[in-house]
Parts: sequence; C-alpha cells; structure tokens
Amino acid sequence: MIAIETDRLLLRNYRVTDFADIFNYFSDEEVSRYEDFYPMSEEQVRNIITEWQDMDNRLVAELKSEQKVIGSAGYWIDEEGHHCIDYDFNPKYCGQGYATEAGYALVHYLFESMDIHAVYGDCDVQNVSSWKLLERLGFQRLRRLDNQSYKNDKMGNPILISTFLYGLDKEQFND
Repeated sequence: MIAIETDRLLLRNYRVTDFADIFNYFSDEEVSRYEDFYPMSEEQVRNIITEWQDMDNRLVAELKSEQKVIGSAGYWIDEEGHHCIDYDFNPKYCGQGYATEAGYALVHYLFESMDIHAVYGDCDVQNVSSWKLLERLGFQRLRRLDNQSYKNDKMGNPILISTFLYGLDKEQFND
C-alpha cells in the first residue's frame, strides 16, 4: 500500500468507501472530455475501485483537511517500458494547485523511491490545462503526435486526435 503525503494531500490507494467522491468526477463530462473513457456509470466506477484498490500505481488524491477524494493520480508503463503519469481531478477543485502538488509528489516518488530515471506524460493538444500542468512540473515537450486514438465514437470508429508527448529526466527535476 502506498501513502504519499504533501502539505494538503494524501496520495493513497483506492478504497471502496471512496465511491461517492470518485463517482462525482469520473461521471463528469468535463473530466472525460480528453480521456480514454466516457462519463462512467456507478457500476463502472465500482469496478474501477475494485480493480485498482490493490494497485500501487493507481492512487487517489485525498484532500486532508476534508478527508475527501478530489482526484486521481497514477502512472502506467507503456510497451517500451517507459513510466507515464496520468491524472484526473474534480473540476470543483481545479485552479487551486492540487493537481500540481499531486503531480510533483508522484514524480518525486517515481524518481526517489522507485529509482526511475525518466517519466513521460501525454495529453490532447486541446487540453491546455493538462499540458500547462506538465510544463509547471518541469516536463519538456518532445513532439506532437497526430492521428492518435484513445477511444471510439458511438459507432465504434476511432476518434483521431493530436497529442503532445512530454518527458522529464531525473537530472532535470527540481527537487
């Protein structure tokens, strides 16, 4: 089990008791707009929690002062073995530095506790908030990738988008 503490947040494993808070943002159209999922149903959120509760690379961001889950942060490993971060936050808590705080703590954890030497992130070029977050964390834009597909439309056809790929080396990270 993982617990990464910052001034205002606790990044930790998912819990069944987090359902209402997680459903609140994973069911939100705004949150899913740039993601590989559509607004989730209650059943989908329950399944995600069940699947992710024992995974140390899938964490919630709990606002310590309210003991409320306000977002998710985590990482995954791509086919080439690269560690890639991702994050989703409840829009009601955006613009207050929580995603930056969580992202910084996650990257620090990957570099220091897991001895990873580079971390990557990508986002839709239209998701200005996301690429600005990566840049605040010190990530460098590596390239634009066109004709990427993360989800399908209602007819099952891939939705093609352009993404920015970002990278951050351990030596560049301002600890």
